[in-house]
Amino acid sequence: MAPVVVVRGAPHCNDPLTRFGLSAARCPGTLGAMPTISVIALKGGVGKTSVVLGLASAATVRGLATLVVDLDPQGNATSLLSTHARKTTVADVLAHPTKETVEAALTACDWELAPGEVDVLPSHPNIIRFDSWSGGTLRPKLARALSHLTGYDLTLIDCPPSLGALTREALAASDFAIVVTTPTFFGSQGVERAVAEVEEIRKSVNPNLKLAGIVVNRVRSTAEEHEYRKQELTDIYGRVTLMKPVIPERIAVQQAEGTGMPVHRIRTAGGREVADIFDGYLKTLMRKS
Repeated sequence: MAPVVVVRGAPHCNDPLTRFGLSAARCPGTLGAMPTISVIALKGGVGKTSVVLGLASAATVRGLATLVVDLDPQGNATSLLSTHARKTTVADVLAHPTKETVEAALTACDWELAPGEVDVLPSHPNIIRFDSWSGGTLRPKLARALSHLTGYDLTLIDCPPSLGALTREALAASDFAIVVTTPTFFGSQGVERAVAEVEEIRKSVNPNLKLAGIVVNRVRSTAEEHEYRKQELTDIYGRVTLMKPVIPERIAVQQAEGTGMPVHRIRTAGGREVADIFDGYLKTLMRKS
């Protein structure tokens, strides 16, 4: 794979509200519609947030205007994408899904990766209070809030590692869902329940929702168990559903997260390999939309 060429110091529009819909010309983006993609997992530690960040990195290199919504109370995506503290967070957005609230919560990303841009709807530990679900009718708040935003080419939602109300909020607001797993016994069990949840939300709340695919993450090619579980997932869900190629276990992902950099900035063989995979995933997702 040829190295990804990134121009450092390209001009950025640092105010999200200026860039997207309130004044001035919008920054570069190549798509007319705004596909919204939820990235979900039933088990923590499978690299769900890493997939969100990898897709955001690929989108930025491609020149897309991307919004990352951090619905995980742990707030890892928020910590890695932005150091600009906001008084208004996604917790306020869920409490008051108005245009004014969602615009006040928009936060610029710290990444220097042209030609695209990333903004964040930052998480807050208080959003855990929105995660309880009694089984009643879901009245989507996030979908209402996101409907007020224009100018983005792509929205990525980082969900908590559970199937509570926050994940349901995300799925109700999404066009597509990606299920992230590792090639382990418990990871495979979580995929079954996550896929069933996507189908339930499609039938009951959001008829436009589609399963975009299953991402198998942190794969070691020399591990027999990993090969067995990968084949098991293929046998159950089909080759088309599993996104290809699988993501190998590479230290470059940890390097990117440890330095707060997009993976496309990691100039190692592993970094280029993982960046190339996310470029391919993004191309597939954009084609689906």
